[in-house]
Amino acid sequence: MQQPSLEELSELLGYLYDGHIEEDPYGVFLDKMRALINANFASITMREPSNEDGGLIFISCDKLQKTYADAHDNPYTDKYYTSNLMNNLPWSEVMTLDQCSPYSQLEQTELYKFCMKPLDIYHMIGMDLRNAYGQRFSVRFCRSKDTHNFSADVKQFLSMMAPHIQRAVANGIQLINLDHERRLYSKTLTSKSIGIVTLDEKAKVLSRNSVADDLLRDKDGFHIVNDLIHFDSGKNKTKFYEYLGEILKAQRHNEQAAVFALSVERPSGKSPLEVLIKPMMIDPSVEPSRTPHMMVFINAPEKQYDIDIKILMALYQLTRAEALLAKLLAEGANLDQSAAQLGISRNTARAQLRSIFAKTGVSQQSMLVSLILKSLVTIS
Repeated sequence: MQQPSLEELSELLGYLYDGHIEEDPYGVFLDKMRALINANFASITMREPSNEDGGLIFISCDKLQKTYADAHDNPYTDKYYTSNLMNNLPWSEVMTLDQCSPYSQLEQTELYKFCMKPLDIYHMIGMDLRNAYGQRFSVRFCRSKDTHNFSADVKQFLSMMAPHIQRAVANGIQLINLDHERRLYSKTLTSKSIGIVTLDEKAKVLSRNSVADDLLRDKDGFHIVNDLIHFDSGKNKTKFYEYLGEILKAQRHNEQAAVFALSVERPSGKSPLEVLIKPMMIDPSVEPSRTPHMMVFINAPEKQYDIDIKILMALYQLTRAEALLAKLLAEGANLDQSAAQLGISRNTARAQLRSIFAKTGVSQQSMLVSLILKSLVTIS
């Protein structure tokens, strides 16, 4: 291969470290890598397929779509993933297919006949790396049969790239999960119950979710004036800004700030709003201005919350069936009720629950519910 210039390498690494925010994650990076090492196929398998889970694979190939997420509409994730010839490679070691399985046997395998040959892929090189949670993910590059196998300089280049790929994917997963947690915290579990308003270091509103917008629109007990929360009751207003002052003072002195609660009566006669003011972790030495310093949670007791299964699937790597079961359990149904509502047997529900436990790291149903409802539990 022709070694990339410093400018080309810098561009390549930029695409790698930004890969997690692309519409087709890591797609541009894989495209660039293919061109650089003369490959006609490249993939990052974040999650290997299993019986129920179609896995998560990012692909660069002229004949395939870019992303396969929990998909069973292709031969590999539907059936032939169990025939993977480069399985469980030594951590971070770059290896070629012929080091794992002789070419004399390759063309006799169903994997080759039904998955590789239709895509004109024959030679393969790759490595297994660890994600942010220590779990295995794999990177593979392929060439057609009528080209040469991957050379030593390609292997050396991939060995140099391996720690960058591992770091980029690990950081990307953490950022994505932080975003999912934020969305789970401020959108999904609270989309129909908890209003959330984020305030800066001057107690000015930075952002608010749709529930907060609805409550503010009602002007039933509080509203916004010049980016500041204004309460109808003078007593509530005084108390609220006293609490904010204490939080900001503690943050300026790098001290533990308290959490404050406030009951806000509404002129409409509805049950009082339950307001909670929670400080955020702040490092004064690096924190710029106009950044989140505290969050105000407003609960209207008459509202109900909902849980978005797509966020549960993304956050905890659950299958759709597992996320549906977890949702029902979190909403208060027991296992038998959940199984009946989903139209599955109790044994199937129990098997799914065991899988949910393994993926979420809990061991009891009550712990699972607490985990899913952690935002509401935290502020209760």
